[in-house]
Amino acid sequence: MTKDEGWKAVRYSPADAADSLQLMSRALGDSERATPAFADWQLQRSPAGAALSLLAREAATGRLIGQAVTVPVSVMLSGKVRTAGLDLNPVIDPDYPGRALPGELLREAAALSAAEDIAFTCGAPYQATLSPFLEPGGFRDVGALPLLIRPLNPERLAAKTMDSRVPGRATPIARSVWRTPAPRPQKEELPGLEIDQVDVFDEPFALFWNRVRLRFPIMVIRDPAHLNWRFREVPGRQYTTFAARSEGKIRGYVVVRVVQLGRFSVGLIVDLVVEASGEGRAAGRHLVDHAGAFLREHDPDMLATISLRHTDEYRIFRSRGFWVLPKFLEPRPYHLVVRAHVEEANVAYNLRNWFLTPGDSQVV
Repeated sequence: MTKDEGWKAVRYSPADAADSLQLMSRALGDSERATPAFADWQLQRSPAGAALSLLAREAATGRLIGQAVTVPVSVMLSGKVRTAGLDLNPVIDPDYPGRALPGELLREAAALSAAEDIAFTCGAPYQATLSPFLEPGGFRDVGALPLLIRPLNPERLAAKTMDSRVPGRATPIARSVWRTPAPRPQKEELPGLEIDQVDVFDEPFALFWNRVRLRFPIMVIRDPAHLNWRFREVPGRQYTTFAARSEGKIRGYVVVRVVQLGRFSVGLIVDLVVEASGEGRAAGRHLVDHAGAFLREHDPDMLATISLRHTDEYRIFRSRGFWVLPKFLEPRPYHLVVRAHVEEANVAYNLRNWFLTPGDSQVV
């Protein structure tokens, strides 16, 4: 199937582990993905099963020149529990000259996913890595993912923008954008609400997930098994979680982390999920305020998150002074791409059917 290009696709086996890590080290440098502990967490320990990995080896020499990885995740799909595949950006040997390889590998990986009863494959590539997913890989670009931000240090942001890749004529506009004062959120009282830091996702989170799991046609299942794997067991990352409770129930939770995005230090809200009720929305506003106060202690340039416009969470962020970052200032605009393998998964081609947060991508 790939003979004309001088390489062949083979399925990953444990015997390929050393070659795979060496390839990632050559292609990604000191990225966490190139460490054995992170690779084991991401590729072997997902509650939905081990990753499906395809390797590209030169036909003549057997040298590993590329790999495409699909991480299985359990999702709610129109009220049913199904398995979806999260495609990571293909990793290609920087010395390999073939431009078609990433797209070819993605197409082969999608075919493997369909054969393994995966309902649909999705990914969140940024703009520079989008093209291999489309015509070569057979994915559909469902839409750009809005990046919401709240500047905390406008002068520092302006200085970093002047020394960035923002076009020269746009720099004064960028400075004025950063210096635009954010609206001050109004404080509100919610009697009986308590916010506490969470060290482990336990049975109350299972009950919470059961109450919110049908909010949208497509949601990654956020039961304790997934949340503990995603936010507690991942090596090399430090997440902090806060839960809001009232009347003995979790009304919502938020997960945060401080990250470096390009030149900017960012207090990132990785996951925010609230109950679909007045209590849940009020709890969400308190959670965002609490998370913001916690993150400001680390002196980031801004707060940021990804949230879809049709969700309560988006409206909560907007009420707390977040606004959508203009495209010309985005360091890496992200897109949702989808390839459905069964008819019932065609709902995934409409962004309004999704609930998504940064935590669903595993990038941060």
